[in-house]
Amino acid sequence: MKFLCLHGAIGNIDNISIQLSPLQKDLAEDNTASFHYINAPVKIIPPPGFEEYFGVGPHFRWADDGGAAEDSMISRVRTIPDGQNPEDVMRDLVGDRKVKWINFDDVMKYLFDTMESDPEIQGIIGYSEGASIAATLILEEAKRLRATGRPRQIKCAMFVTGWPPMHPIDGALLADESDVVLDVPTLHVIGANDPFRHGAYALYNVCDQDTAVFFDTGKGHTIPRSGLVIHELGDAVRGLMDRAFEVEDF
Repeated sequence: MKFLCLHGAIGNIDNISIQLSPLQKDLAEDNTASFHYINAPVKIIPPPGFEEYFGVGPHFRWADDGGAAEDSMISRVRTIPDGQNPEDVMRDLVGDRKVKWINFDDVMKYLFDTMESDPEIQGIIGYSEGASIAATLILEEAKRLRATGRPRQIKCAMFVTGWPPMHPIDGALLADESDVVLDVPTLHVIGANDPFRHGAYALYNVCDQDTAVFFDTGKGHTIPRSGLVIHELGDAVRGLMDRAFEVEDF
């Protein structure tokens, strides 16, 4: 299976491919999977003090929201609010602000065009902001199937941290406010020490609970890159693909 790989906010192909290279190597050993990387469309400059953290540029983001994400996520990472459940945390983090996704249509077209140019793509991997974009794409592909009858390509997804899918006007789609369900098998790679873990839990909560699986790295807002955890994660991806091939609705 070929996976389309989406980097995080203020990322690029180079840094996501380095982060995923150990997993890619593990999956390539038995020809289980291959990865296809693309850059997000919005060029961006890292905020002051974060230049080294995001590595060599140029850097890109997926969602153009007028800078709201930088304010709500990056600047507040050390003071992320707590709550009774992941949805409460998401609401507290965003507050009363309505975050409008300005380039929603352009991003979806870009991703659909990418998939249609490579019919071998059947899975998707999203890291951080890329996870939210990947989740949104899955919902949009299901919507397109209902509207046009066009078959869906994405049969499974691996989300590495990240937030729930987004509506272009209403912002994050939360399980206690919406009836949306990501109906493809999903693997949720989450670190117990990730300051954004509540967003990742909120993403899990809008997925099909019968086919969604947690994988706890025990670390932070990172992709595992060494040690036994790589082989374990590789096996988790193999299990994800097995669940996808058992689904007959695609």
